[in-house]
Amino acid sequence: MARYFIDVHNSIFSSFDDLGRECTDPDAVSTEALRILCNIAQEEPLQHMHSRLGAIVRDENGHVVLTANVTLSTTWVGEA
Repeated sequence: MARYFIDVHNSIFSSFDDLGRECTDPDAVSTEALRILCNIAQEEPLQHMHSRLGAIVRDENGHVVLTANVTLSTTWVGEA
């Protein structure tokens, strides 16, 4: 299995993965990146509202192999 490093960022913070995680295939890498982003968004959804929460995934050689993004937004329709 290959090791991948998932760095997370938005307009407020950045977090750099120095431990990495092993993934069996490209789908597992994508799933892990999206799972991390969704967990962060779930913890404090209002903090991440109307901004892009992103991940940059690097392989063991430091090459970017995947980017993932989650955007949270709401729009009131009619009177609130």
